[in-house]
Amino acid sequence: MEFERLWLQTDQGDVEGWLFKADGVEATKPGPAVLMAHGNRELIDFCRERANGYQRLGYTVLLGEYRGYGRSAGSPSQERVAFDFQAFYDLLVSLPFVDPQKVVFHGRSLGGSVLSELSRSRQPAGIIVESAFISIKAMAHGAPDLLLVDRYDTLSALMDYPGPTLIIHGTRDDVVPVSHALEMKKRIPRAELLLYDFGHSDGPPDWDVYWNDISAFLKRALD
Repeated sequence: MEFERLWLQTDQGDVEGWLFKADGVEATKPGPAVLMAHGNRELIDFCRERANGYQRLGYTVLLGEYRGYGRSAGSPSQERVAFDFQAFYDLLVSLPFVDPQKVVFHGRSLGGSVLSELSRSRQPAGIIVESAFISIKAMAHGAPDLLLVDRYDTLSALMDYPGPTLIIHGTRDDVVPVSHALEMKKRIPRAELLLYDFGHSDGPPDWDVYWNDISAFLKRALD
């Protein structure tokens, strides 16, 4: 499916974004949208299949890149990425064919933390975190705090977010163990949890089931 390449102008140069417009939406008939953030060793190029899946559900999608990744200038940090994703969100809700009350966040791995933190300053209609970790500290296996430059705390941000929350995780994830998802669910009982038989970087075994489950969550979240 076609997409429009966008560029954020930052103090370190341009940062890339891809916009996938849903069919049939316009200024007189705005529709829902998804802001997506990918994992640490990925690029927005790798998210195209999921973006297309959302398009088929009638959602406009904006994929935001991190500084220093792919074709984007600069170097990443938690503060810089947070600043850029605030700008990506503001750009998305400013589009005349997007309903600003129906914007959902979907973050994978590191992206789950990026967008969970974003919910502190920008209120989404729902959050989906996929293959996400509880916190950087929990992933650092007891490393001293002084060694942790970026302190992403997904769990804390999700606990502060009052809206619909969906946790997706693979039972065979050997990068971020499924115990992270189970702990999130334990600490946030209102959150929904979906477990699939997949690892950290591969997709679910049945994409139809995956998208049916996400579609059902979105309908509940946006009603």
